Amino acid sequence: MFTSRANKMVGTTYNVPNVPGLKMNKLETFNTSPTIPVDYGASQEGGIVSDEIRDIFQLTIWNAMLPLNVLGIATNIINIRVFVEQGVRHDSTNIGFVCLSICDMISCITMIPLSLCYIAKFTLGLAIFYTCHAFGAMIGHIHIITQWISNWTTVYISLIRSFSVIFPLKVKQMFTPKTTIIGMASIFIIASLIEIIYPAFTRLVWVFLPEYNTTSAFILDTPTSQIIFFYKHLLVNQISPFVTVIIVSINTALMIRKLNEVKQWRLQNSSDSSRVFKGGNSSKSAKKSLSSKDIELIKFINTTTSIFLVCILMGFLPSVAVVALPGVSFSGINRNLFRVVFPIRFLFDSINSSINFFFYIRVSSRYRTAFATSFKKCSNLY
Repeated sequence: MFTSRANKMVGTTYNVPNVPGLKMNKLETFNTSPTIPVDYGASQEGGIVSDEIRDIFQLTIWNAMLPLNVLGIATNIINIRVFVEQGVRHDSTNIGFVCLSICDMISCITMIPLSLCYIAKFTLGLAIFYTCHAFGAMIGHIHIITQWISNWTTVYISLIRSFSVIFPLKVKQMFTPKTTIIGMASIFIIASLIEIIYPAFTRLVWVFLPEYNTTSAFILDTPTSQIIFFYKHLLVNQISPFVTVIIVSINTALMIRKLNEVKQWRLQNSSDSSRVFKGGNSSKSAKKSLSSKDIELIKFINTTTSIFLVCILMGFLPSVAVVALPGVSFSGINRNLFRVVFPIRFLFDSINSSINFFFYIRVSSRYRTAFATSFKKCSNLY
């Protein structure tokens, strides 16, 4: 007889089937995967967040994420079509944007099963939720891989953008389509290897729940997987996002500073030329025509970077809560808070993956042109 964390919460014990290759003693417990938090409906006393607030947050967030992720699938399909229309054979930046859009689309797809699981929890009951969540958590590992690839692809695009401004004559030699594809593939391999290690040491077990008179699936941690999760969480959810934020912020600051210097130089020279050849009245039109592309590029960079930074920083909420407050864990005194902050992180993942299209089409005239061209071609097919 072994007692799971879920069972501890409801004060019952179940027989856990023997799992080949899993060594456990009578004092050890099995628990669900901490990658994505599970709420077993147990009551909590003394925590910051009450059961009622927990349920309201979960119902609101996961219901909101369902249409948001459906929207993200549609918008990223459009993004992929538009960036391919712009050309990817000789444009490293567009290759990066296609990779980013594919990752964002997969990220949205992998969140839909978990949204359905939480909707089922409040409509069909916990017995179905347990099994749904166990399989949804497996799919959730793909979400984490794609988010990691997405973050580092954003870093790569940021590097290309900054080098194109600071070293415009060398950027094409430094970031060729071949090196970009190799870079994207390397990010994918590294992210997949690191993420796969954890589920490789977990087990899926089926447990009979007498109060529901049914058998449900649970993800069973091993002592090894718990150690692996700690260091993976440290790397994937704390160190890696922090490094990406620093790199993107520095690149953006350098890029905008250089663009402003170039802009001022052009404005000064255009103003001087207009006085000599055409008089002072034409300086405003010259200024406007010379600086419009720079202004558009700065707006585009600021917009995309701001979305990325806000969503990444919101992803630190679970880690901050775990470190700053006592008992923020699956079975701790503040377990309800734990189950509220993690969905917030996934919510901002979905936002980051879903809304880029609206900023691309608003800020970038090149994107709007390619969008109109690609959909004109589609309409001509019919």
